[in-house]
Amino acid sequence: MKVTCDGCGCDMKITSSFRYLCPDCRNEIEMAHIQETNAKYRDEHKKNIEWTKIKGNEIIIVK
Repeated sequence: MKVTCDGCGCDMKITSSFRYLCPDCRNEIEMAHIQETNAKYRDEHKKNIEWTKIKGNEIIIVK
């Protein structure tokens, strides 16, 4: 899954503490939150999320 920062548009990196982090904006979110959102999306749409944008603590699914 592609995870990008909504603020600057960069690809977010996975840290050793299982979080996605934007090195420029310092925006971060726990990987578990994205996995929970993906599980709900998969139940409804029968496929995984391909791309998300992170805006603060909000997960935006990009279609």
